[in-house]
Amino acid sequence: MPEYRFTCPNCGACTTVDGGVRERLLAVGCPVCAEAVATPAFVEIPTHTDS
Repeated sequence: MPEYRFTCPNCGACTTVDGGVRERLLAVGCPVCAEAVATPAFVEIPTHTDS
């Protein structure tokens, strides 16, 4: 499952979340300031695979 770097555009809170938490934050807003967040608040973190 992809991971995302979440940065709240309202309060600046920053954390790494998985896809499920990303969807939840989009639905309910920032867990720190409770303001609504949109897709641009999330940046997918590339996964590293050793082949």
